[in-house]
Amino acid sequence: MFFFLQLLKTIGLTTVSFASFFTDDFYEGKNIPAASELFGLCETAFYLLQLLGNPFFGVFSDRFGRKNSILVILLGGSLNWFILSQSTTKIMVIFARMMHGFCDSNSQATASYVSDISSKQDFPKNMGLLQGTGGFGMIVGLILGFILNGVGLSNRNMFFVAATILGFNAFYVYFILPESMKTAKLKRFDWAKANPLGSIKFIYNNKKFRRMFPILYFNIIGGTCGIILLQFYLRYKHKMSEKLIYILLFEAAILQIFAMAVLLRLSIKKKGNKRTLIDGFLAQLGLNICCIIAPKGWMFFFFIPLVYQFVAFTIIQSFFQAVVKENEKGMLFGALSLGSNFAHTCAKFMYPRIFSFSTRNFDFPELPFIIALFFSFVNLYLASKIPEQEYFEKKDDDQDKI
Repeated sequence: MFFFLQLLKTIGLTTVSFASFFTDDFYEGKNIPAASELFGLCETAFYLLQLLGNPFFGVFSDRFGRKNSILVILLGGSLNWFILSQSTTKIMVIFARMMHGFCDSNSQATASYVSDISSKQDFPKNMGLLQGTGGFGMIVGLILGFILNGVGLSNRNMFFVAATILGFNAFYVYFILPESMKTAKLKRFDWAKANPLGSIKFIYNNKKFRRMFPILYFNIIGGTCGIILLQFYLRYKHKMSEKLIYILLFEAAILQIFAMAVLLRLSIKKKGNKRTLIDGFLAQLGLNICCIIAPKGWMFFFFIPLVYQFVAFTIIQSFFQAVVKENEKGMLFGALSLGSNFAHTCAKFMYPRIFSFSTRNFDFPELPFIIALFFSFVNLYLASKIPEQEYFEKKDDDQDKI
């Protein structure tokens, strides 16, 4: 049931192309650097509000359950898409993204749910399966977006379609999805912990958390440059059409499913968590290098297998999850979302501005990827120093979970 929810959610989130929305609706395809700046501003506002929302919903889910937390988050997302469908000014778009940012804590809520129903050994495998399901949802969403774009449906109308899909998700959660947390394990809602400072203290007080947190942060800084800029980069440097970009994203989604649902599980079984993490960072490094040196746009269709880099985040989560108490998982994943969203905020504030500056002044759009490449090297070094055995000591109570 839960994997079906992930499928529907991802369809709703990937139906609309934000790059197309900013490039075509606000700048009529005439100023791609300016469109990337507006996109960066909206996404920075989104992640700044997530810094408040993630710890709040982490504690909220420990008190009121995972199901209720996911329900509120989906309703907030549906309302955001509806406002965007009616937006006519930049201020309305920024406001909608800020509102969605506070409510959009789905990653920590889903991670907490999966953690509740998984043993420590099975958690990264089940998260991989969950993200593979999300990848399939991304394919369906991209196909739907491609079809709607092809018949001439505007971006604003496509936002309305996305709002309807997420509204149906909320209906599914309310009436069908079972709660994963036993009532006896629900904790008192603590305002001292339901904020960024409480999350920072929670991470800082655990030595094993402190060791992994820089890896969490630098993984996102090194790995999201392509996610943030690739569509703008391909349009600017290689004059790639909207249809070819949809096909490229479709290919990426298929290979992401294979990486998360198949390769991740095989790699953990054969190599362990640490070696799988290092492999993910090697893929991240390779993708950044390819973005820098590729002379032709068609070459990116051969770089897509490097989306294997996304296994890194799931493995990082598994290191944290392996040493947290049962009734603190919501707070843990809220704190992890806080950290990852702070990194996303930095990346989405930094990369679009660097891209805009370097293209306008030097016609050098590769600069952001060179910066990301540096952080990929940092990730490899930090991952090589992790003492894996300290995190994955098998305990008897793990055998009682599915």
